[in-house]
Amino acid sequence: MTDRKMWKTGLSFGAVSEAKLKKAAIDGLDLVEINGIDDPANWEKVPQWEKNFGVKVWSIHLPFGPVYPDDPDDKWESFLSVHKALIEGGGIAGIPYMVIHASGEHRELASPETREIRMQRSIAHLSALSDLCKANGSTLCVEVLPRTCLGNCSDEIQRIMDSNSDLRLCFDVNHLLKEDHVEFVKKVGKYAVTTHISDYDFIDEKHWFPLQGQINWRALQSALELVDYKGPFLYETMPMGFTWADVKKNHNYLKNL
Repeated sequence: MTDRKMWKTGLSFGAVSEAKLKKAAIDGLDLVEINGIDDPANWEKVPQWEKNFGVKVWSIHLPFGPVYPDDPDDKWESFLSVHKALIEGGGIAGIPYMVIHASGEHRELASPETREIRMQRSIAHLSALSDLCKANGSTLCVEVLPRTCLGNCSDEIQRIMDSNSDLRLCFDVNHLLKEDHVEFVKKVGKYAVTTHISDYDFIDEKHWFPLQGQINWRALQSALELVDYKGPFLYETMPMGFTWADVKKNHNYLKNL
């Protein structure tokens, strides 16, 4: 069992640069998630930036669109070079986790027959991408998603995790629309190695700042402790008047609930 007070504080903030990593340190963040880098030539500089400022680049959020793992082979393969460049760049930089969506959102996902076809495609593509990540020193993390997207409940997450033993979970806590947080964590929380932290109204994702919505943060954190979660609280929130420094303050408050 882990202790919530040991969880590091992170923020998802777009492309990384030396200046942004320095600001993250000044504002008290321990780590960050990025979606790229200011200049591909700088991947090899990231470890020195981390050492200089004491902030870890924890994860890369791979592109969510216009192509997804559930798309047909030819479409997926035409886009794969984009993922590959980020995964290889992350390997140079020593970034341990890659986050990905298992699908986009399509009307046809409401059809059980088509959903199954897309699930099978997504699983195959995710498994192959996981192998590519492993070859580059990282772990592929599939994000739990809302609404009709693939991976919108613990049963579908479990099925995806079963497809490749190296796959892990990114637990976006404002994406659960079908299950209670505690029950979801009990079922698949053991696969979680990272999070996206924000709040919502249980009707749809909002990415509000924690304590602006309906999440029971004490219960959620207790559930994560019980499954021995060791990753960070990595905020993925809309600005709404809050600063990077507010992220650290908010997380410190949540830890003491």
